[in-house]
Amino acid sequence: MNPTVSTPLPWHQTVFAQWLSRQHSERPAHASLIIAPEDTGGEQLVEAMAAAVLCESPTSEQHACGICGSCQLIAAFSHPDYRLLRPSIMDMAHPIEEMRPEKPSKEITIDDVRALDNMVNQTSHRGGKRVVVVYPAHKLNRNAANALLKTLEEPPENTLFILLAHDVQQLIPTIVSRCQLVVAGAPSPESAVTYLNSITPNPRWAEYLQQENGAVMRVAELIRTDYFSIEQNFIEQLSRGQDIDVIAVATALEKHIKDADKARLAGAPKTIDMATLITWLQRWAHDLTLMAQKGGAARYYPKYAQAMAKTIDNAPASLAIQVHAWQLELARERRIADHPLNIRSWIEKLLLAYVALI
Repeated sequence: MNPTVSTPLPWHQTVFAQWLSRQHSERPAHASLIIAPEDTGGEQLVEAMAAAVLCESPTSEQHACGICGSCQLIAAFSHPDYRLLRPSIMDMAHPIEEMRPEKPSKEITIDDVRALDNMVNQTSHRGGKRVVVVYPAHKLNRNAANALLKTLEEPPENTLFILLAHDVQQLIPTIVSRCQLVVAGAPSPESAVTYLNSITPNPRWAEYLQQENGAVMRVAELIRTDYFSIEQNFIEQLSRGQDIDVIAVATALEKHIKDADKARLAGAPKTIDMATLITWLQRWAHDLTLMAQKGGAARYYPKYAQAMAKTIDNAPASLAIQVHAWQLELARERRIADHPLNIRSWIEKLLLAYVALI
C-alpha cells in the first residue's frame, strides 16, 4: 500500500469499521462529526475515511487500496473531488512549497468555506462521491461556521462532509445536530507505548506520554526534535529552587525559541515557543501544589519529586496558596503568549516570580 495514503491507527480500527459499515448501509450519513482528543490520531482517521470513500478499488474490508488512480491523486494532494479545510497556519510545513500560505491564519475563514462552492455544486470529476474534510472543526470562525451550516442544512447531492473536533462544546450546536456523531477515543498508555516503539524503541516513551497528557502523535513528532532535552534542562533548573540562574536560563531559552521560529519558517515541526515554556511552568506549578497540599504524587514530573519536596520544606507555610496565585498569573500570561514582547525579559519575569515564591 502506498504509505502516503492514511490508514487509521490501531486504537481507531473498530470505530473506522463501524463508520464504514454505516456509510455502506441504506442510510449513509451526509455529514459525520468525529470527536477525538488532540494529537491522538484523529487526523489520520478522517483522512482514512475520505480515502476509503473516494477509492475506486477498495479492499474487501472497504479500506482504500492505496494504488488506484483516486488514491494516487489523494497522495499527490491533487484529487479534484477532495477538499481539506483547515487553518492555513497548519500548511506552513506542507510538502508542496507552492501550497504553503504567505499569510497563515489560525482559523478557518468564510473565504475557505466559500471556496467549496465550485466543487460541491458541479458534477464529480471522477464519477464518485465528493468529500470535504474539516479539521479542527472548532477552528471555524463564526462567519465560516454559519456558512458551512447553510451547506449542511441543504447538503449537495453525492457529497460527504467529515468534520473533526477535539471538543464538541466548542462547536455551535446547530452544526453538531446536522452530523452523525462519532466518538474516537485516545489509546491506552500501553497501546500508545506499543505504537511508539514500533516507530523507534525508546525506554522513556511512558514518561514522555505522561508529560504530554497522552498526546501520542505529538510525542512521536517531538522525539525528532530537541524538545524533550530542552524541557528536561529547564525542569532541572526549576528543581534547583533558589539556586536557579535566572539570567542564564532566560538567555538560553530565548535562543531556543528564536531558533525554533526560524526552523518553523523553513518547514520544521513546532518545538518550543513562549506558550510551550509557560505550559512547562504550569505543569511544574501543578505538581508543586499537589505535593505542598499532600494531595498525591507529582503528575507531570515525578522524577523531580524529591527536589520538589525539598523546595516545599524550605518554603513558607503559605506556599500552596502562593503557588495557586502564581498559576492564575501563568494562565493570564498564557493567553498573551503570541504577542511579540521581549522574550528574554519576559522569561526573566516569569522565573523571578517563581523564585519569589520559594
